[in-house]
Amino acid sequence: MLESDISNDRAIAKLENAVDAATLRLSGLSDACAALAAQIADAEQEVATEAEREERNAVAKDITATAGAIQEELESLLREIRSFGESLVAVDHLAFDVGQGGRFLKRVAGEIEVALGVAVPQLRGLAAAVERGEARIPRRPA
Repeated sequence: MLESDISNDRAIAKLENAVDAATLRLSGLSDACAALAAQIADAEQEVATEAEREERNAVAKDITATAGAIQEELESLLREIRSFGESLVAVDHLAFDVGQGGRFLKRVAGEIEVALGVAVPQLRGLAAAVERGEARIPRRPA
């Protein structure tokens, strides 16, 4: 406009049309950028959701494996305690105190079985709840 005659209405209209067209293009680009930003946000959310699902599955698998290992170790421990207790009770006729120690071990095995009998099902339940998203993902202490 500085180079043209300000009384030239035709030049002014042409420049105004150019400004309007540029404004329209800018608005269109802004809308496109907003749409892309929304798509990016959706994609990032999907990636985060999938990553959390994979982490939940991995943690649930780890908890289930831990529960299985605890159950195996517990069963082995109880068998050994009971077997040793039976061995001691078998010599009760030789030494009363030894037989009493064997009976004590057998009672202890029973109490351990009752006390830890809920641990494995509780861990399996936690694994299922973590996998379903009903429980937070447990973190190991630092």
